[in-house]
Amino acid sequence: MKKINISNEVKDTIEKFALIKKGERVLVGVSGGADSMCLLHILNELKDELGFSIAVATFNHKIRKESEEETKFVSNVAAKLDIPFFYNEKDIKKLAKMRSRSLEDMAREERFAFFLKIKRDEKYEKIALAHTIDDLVETTLIHLLKGTGITGLIGIRPKSFQGIIHPLIRITRKDVEAYIKLNKIPFRTDWTNFSLDYLRNRVRHQLIPLLASLNPEIKQHILNLSLTLLEEEQFINEISLKDKALLSNKERYSLTIFNTLPLFEKRRIIKLILGKYAIFNRIERIVQFLSTGKSNKTNLYGNLYMQKNKKEFWIEKVSRLPFSLKKEYPIITPGTTSIEKANVIIKAEIIDNVKKSTLNNNKIVVNMDNVPLPLKVRFRKKGDKINLEMGSKKIQDLFVDQKIDAKIRHKVPLLMSSKNEIIWVIGVRRSNLYQITKNTKNKLLFTTTLRKTIF
Repeated sequence: MKKINISNEVKDTIEKFALIKKGERVLVGVSGGADSMCLLHILNELKDELGFSIAVATFNHKIRKESEEETKFVSNVAAKLDIPFFYNEKDIKKLAKMRSRSLEDMAREERFAFFLKIKRDEKYEKIALAHTIDDLVETTLIHLLKGTGITGLIGIRPKSFQGIIHPLIRITRKDVEAYIKLNKIPFRTDWTNFSLDYLRNRVRHQLIPLLASLNPEIKQHILNLSLTLLEEEQFINEISLKDKALLSNKERYSLTIFNTLPLFEKRRIIKLILGKYAIFNRIERIVQFLSTGKSNKTNLYGNLYMQKNKKEFWIEKVSRLPFSLKKEYPIITPGTTSIEKANVIIKAEIIDNVKKSTLNNNKIVVNMDNVPLPLKVRFRKKGDKINLEMGSKKIQDLFVDQKIDAKIRHKVPLLMSSKNEIIWVIGVRRSNLYQITKNTKNKLLFTTTLRKTIF
């Protein structure tokens, strides 16, 4: 195989998928292995012709004793080619153990975090990684084994999130080896790539050879499938993004319209809504949940829930540490009190005068001359009542009258006197206790800000 053939194939891939634009700065992830060394040398060869610049980034996982030498090797190569070099290291074994993660996942996560940080801090437009057809095939098969949809079957995209590109995606590992050998490019071998302890290696060394024995063109067929699905997915995505916008009303979505859509679009819209929480089985479960008239709530992941009523559905985050009926929060008077669990900030000010027209359910005045201090905040208890002009009323009945969603009533904070009297159902209704009179000397103004709940 001639050097120019592989270079031309990479050049064609860059142009066909618009991976690199003229004038862009590209960060190349280099481990020292054959694939990344091949990518580095080809991009270095093409940079002047296509008008871009490159730098090298290396991440040391500290998993193997050889990693220190490999880092020095890559650093020396970058210096020889007169290319900027960026480096970071972390003890992945220690991190994986602390966070109960697999070595593979932890290494990938930390490596990508480092690359993205350099890209952002040093203002590089793209991150080039040395994934080949073989990596794409392995990824597709792994996704298939675990259960997946169209997105998973694509495997590895030529251009993916946050500017990550794969210029070698139409090159086989054999092509890489031939290029390395022909051009006498030194590289380092990671012997963990041969360990069958890892699923990817079992797919690489056992499953793919078996499939190739049935059809020698299996890798090319899977690449063709990936590129075809990529085009179809982009088309479906465009339609689904438009329809998702039609469904959306702030952070809620029309269940009525959603259930008129074809199944493939329902799946894609749920994928778009769930974002990083979208996995195949979860998407299928949510589509089924929204299509039936049974439960109005189902768990998504951790403390995230999908909820619905007859007309709408939405995602709600439920605190992992539920509000304690026994927990009370003292109010700084005067001053500002932030109660994170209650999602509320309460500001207390001693004032001389205030216009009644400026007062509302989020801004009240209390007679400081006779209110029992210190004041506190707690949450609803069974049997709680509030004193109003027409007499006392159960908090439960107040919530019903004010149409407060039953699912969030436990989150509504109550401003209490030291005698455990409800002065204010914050954001809902003030009681008639400790009102200002013409003889009041000290007035206490309370203003509340409810933080927006973020999914």
